[in-house]
Amino acid sequence: MIPVRLSVKNFLSYRDNAPILNLESIHIACLCGENGHGKSALLDAMTWALWGQARARRQEDLIHKGQTDMAVELDFLARDDLYRVSRRYSVSAGRGAGHPVLELQIASDDDSTFRPITGNTMSNTQARIVEILHMDYDTFINTAFLRQGDADRFTNARPTERKAIL
Repeated sequence: MIPVRLSVKNFLSYRDNAPILNLESIHIACLCGENGHGKSALLDAMTWALWGQARARRQEDLIHKGQTDMAVELDFLARDDLYRVSRRYSVSAGRGAGHPVLELQIASDDDSTFRPITGNTMSNTQARIVEILHMDYDTFINTAFLRQGDADRFTNARPTERKAIL
């Protein structure tokens, strides 16, 4: 999986006016900056878009303070195909229950338009994403991506746990 484009709205430290991050011509990236300025949030946005999981325990904790909705859209390449995953989440004031939305699209042959390949349910769509990527969230964070403060999780796991992850 190669990330190509990332768009965030009201996600962690990013508000609704965050610029789109175009990664198309970037081969290696170094994220640097002051603490609390959103470096890890960009990586969390990618994992949340793809798997609905990030370092926060609850989805509500990912919404920028004072907002009621968030959205992340990630374009990525996998096996020569360009995909777009869009994940949104909103909460109603005073209700507590959230409303999640997950959409998956694949680009046309010339990459000019996208057509939906979203499943009938969120679970079906999530399964398609896992199938496209050939990995789930746990495999990703233990092999291809080291979360902040969690770099030794895989190496400290028991052999049976490492085998289950892989």
